[in-house]
Amino acid sequence: MFLDCFAGIAGDMTVAALIHAGAPLSDVLAEVRALPVWGWDARVERVHRGAYAATRFVVEPTGAPAGEAETGSGHDHGHSHQHAHGHDHGHGHGSVADSNAGSAVDPWAGQPPRTWRTIRRMLEQARLRPRVRTRSLATFAVLAEAEARVHGTPVDDVAFHEVGAVDSIVDIVAACAAMECLDVDTIVASPLPMGHGQVRTAHGLLPVPVPATVEVLRGFPVVPFPYAGELVTPTGAALVAALARPGHMPAMRVELVGYGAGTRDPSTHANVVRAVLGRGEAGAAAEVVELRAQVDDLTGESVPGLIEALFAAGAVDAYVAPVTMKKGRPGLAITALSSAEDRVAVGEALIRHAGTLGYRWSMHPREVAARRLVPVQTPWGEVRVKVAERDGRVVHAAPEHEDCARVALAGGVPVAEVRGAALAAWAGSRSGASGGQAG
Repeated sequence: MFLDCFAGIAGDMTVAALIHAGAPLSDVLAEVRALPVWGWDARVERVHRGAYAATRFVVEPTGAPAGEAETGSGHDHGHSHQHAHGHDHGHGHGSVADSNAGSAVDPWAGQPPRTWRTIRRMLEQARLRPRVRTRSLATFAVLAEAEARVHGTPVDDVAFHEVGAVDSIVDIVAACAAMECLDVDTIVASPLPMGHGQVRTAHGLLPVPVPATVEVLRGFPVVPFPYAGELVTPTGAALVAALARPGHMPAMRVELVGYGAGTRDPSTHANVVRAVLGRGEAGAAAEVVELRAQVDDLTGESVPGLIEALFAAGAVDAYVAPVTMKKGRPGLAITALSSAEDRVAVGEALIRHAGTLGYRWSMHPREVAARRLVPVQTPWGEVRVKVAERDGRVVHAAPEHEDCARVALAGGVPVAEVRGAALAAWAGSRSGASGGQAG
C-alpha cells in the first residue's frame, strides 16, 4: 500500500481512506469493539474536499461517560504529571484561528488521561487479530517513546490526554483493522508536509508541528507546506513512523484507491490522504534479504511474540527451527525475510525480541506469484481464499486460516469443515470471482 500524504495525514483520515478503498466498516468496527472501551460509536460520510469525492470517518460519544466502565479492565489509577499533548480528536489540520470553530465544547472532555501502561495492557488483553494487535502496539509505542523524550520521563509513565481519548484509540486500532481487512502487507508513505503556526491543545498553545509529531518523525523525511495550520497529527505521524517506510509509489498493479478526508475543508488545498493499494505482477523477480540468528535462551512462550514483532517490522516471512548449538545445547535458529529497505528495522526487532547479540544477512533473488484474496460465503460466514496466479493461471488456492478459525468458533464447527466449505464455494464461483488485494 502507498499512502500519498500530499496534504498531510491523521488517524481518522487514514481509516477513512482505507474504508473508501474497500475495507468494510462493519468488519473494522467489530475489531475495535473487542477493546474494553465504551461510550462511542462511529460512522462514515461521503464528502468533497477540493476536486475529490472522499470519505470521512467520524467517532462520536454515545452519551455514556466514555471510559467509566474501564476501571475493571486494568485501568490505571496512578498519577503522572507528564502528559502527551497529541490532539487528534480535533482532526482539524487547522490553525489557532480556526481550531475553535464549531468546537466550543469538547465532547470527550472529562476523560482521565490513560498511561501507555494502561493502553498497552488493554491492547494485549483484547481479542484482536495478531497483526492488528502488533501494529496498534507499535503505533502507540512510537507515541509513548516520543513523549518520554519530550518530557524526560519513563516511557511507561507517559499519560496521554487527547491521544488517550476514546476517539484516538478507535482511530489507531481501526486503521490497523482496516489494513488487515485489505490484507495490507507492506506500507510505503510519501514525505510528510509540515504546516506552520500554532495550535491550541490541553497544554495551551503549541507550535506546529507539535513536539510529539516532531519526535515521532525522527528519521522520516518531511517537506515544507505553505499552510498556517497542522497538517500532520501525532496519531497520523505515529501510524506512518511505526508501520511504513518512506518512499515514492512502488511498482505495483493498482487495484484499489481511497481518499480519506480531514474535518476541515480549506480553500487552499484538498484536505485528503490517498491510499493506493495493489500487488506485484505475476512472476516478478525481486531481491529479498535473509536475516539469520541462533539463540539458546528463548522460551517457547516467547516465539509467537517474536514472529509477530518481525512481521510488524516489515518481514515478508519469518520462521523458527530447533538446532543443536555449541556444547550440545538445544537452541532455536531464527530466519526472517525482508525487503532491503526493511532490513534494518527487521534486524532491530530480531535483536530486541530474540535477545540475540547479532545476526547475519545476505541478499537472495526471489520470484513471486501474484496473489489476490477472494471472499466467499460459507454456511457459517464469510471466508477469504488466497489465490496465487502465474501468467493468468491459478496455481494455488487456500482459505485464510484466521478467517476459518474465527468462523468455526462462532459457528461451533471444526475448522476443517469451514475450510472445505470455503474451497468448495471458491471452486463453484471461479468464473465470476473477483478478489481483494495484498497491499
